[in-house]
Amino acid sequence: MTTRRRSVGEILVVGLAVGADLYVHGGDSRLRGGGELPAWVVPVVEVVVLATLLLRWRYPYRVFALQWCWALAGLVLPGFAPFAGLLVALHAVACRAPARYSLAVLAASPVPLAVSNANAAGGVGSRFFAALCLAWAVVLAAVWAVGRLTHLAERRTRLVEQLRERDAADAVRAERLHLARELHDIVAHTVSAMVLQTAGARARLTAGPDDDPTRAEVVAALAAVEASGVTAMTEMHRMLGLLRAHSPGPDPAGDGVVAPRLADVPHLLETSRASGLDVEHVVDGTPGRADPSVELTAFRVVQEGLANAIKHGGAGALVRVHELWEPGRLRITVRSSPGIAGPDHGLPVGGHGLRGLAERAALVGGHIESGPGGDGFVLRAELPLDGSGAGAR
Repeated sequence: MTTRRRSVGEILVVGLAVGADLYVHGGDSRLRGGGELPAWVVPVVEVVVLATLLLRWRYPYRVFALQWCWALAGLVLPGFAPFAGLLVALHAVACRAPARYSLAVLAASPVPLAVSNANAAGGVGSRFFAALCLAWAVVLAAVWAVGRLTHLAERRTRLVEQLRERDAADAVRAERLHLARELHDIVAHTVSAMVLQTAGARARLTAGPDDDPTRAEVVAALAAVEASGVTAMTEMHRMLGLLRAHSPGPDPAGDGVVAPRLADVPHLLETSRASGLDVEHVVDGTPGRADPSVELTAFRVVQEGLANAIKHGGAGALVRVHELWEPGRLRITVRSSPGIAGPDHGLPVGGHGLRGLAERAALVGGHIESGPGGDGFVLRAELPLDGSGAGAR
């Protein structure tokens, strides 16, 4: 419907331009120097020439050149002063062309109209001719100005649309990063614990008597579960890489899911102990109120430290979680050392957990440090309780 309405409007513009020229013409077809054209010639040529205005948006310069030449018909027909096609074509060039080209077209426009003004002035005198030229100069300038304003408005609209598309793309990238972070934080710890528990159970069964008829079946089943867990972890890391690709934006605002808080840390520690870790939890200072974003980040720090201990420490790994509450600030340290079983469980090493954790901490105005410490690994985080910096999200 919009395209049809636009087409009807274009035809109406051409029709009005033809009508204006023929009305001014008045049927005078006398040739300069004597003679006269058939009465039908001027109207037919007028319709054919001005019909090209329908193509002015696609070929603005060519259409203007044709209208400019047709406006010079007064050189041959003193009684004919076509002007409407020239004005419409000038407006199209002003709308579409760069400033310097549209200015050049504006400078060329008075030439054919000066011919028509000279024919109209006749023997009346130079003052009338000057007045006509001044009037047409004002009309040309007004038409050109309207076209330039339209050009600027369209360019501004395109710019706004580009900014909107860029913002939408940034939002998609931010959401991808958010999904990658949450997927790692939620799934990695659980799958790692599942693989470790399965490996431990299989090891204990393998150490049992060989004449147990069900032992072999249980060992095979546990081996299959362990292999599936390792495969799931590998695939998850691959998917995380895809999600994080070209995704530098921050996490979007809340997604409606209840986020973990510091009060959930004890339950997380119990789950880790059931996975074979030896976990100690120490709280120093007076716990205070923290921004929800800070509590979520603190929970993820502990979760990432436990997940790394499971992956790299193996069964029996020793983990010490230390919370230090200071005025306006919370420090969390997760220190782990390898267990007696070691990390020989086949879990993939690496990933984006620590990188995502550093980005998450930076968003709330904090920072993390990680690296070897003693015979194990240390993860430290320092977070402001008010979440200063969270507004960047």
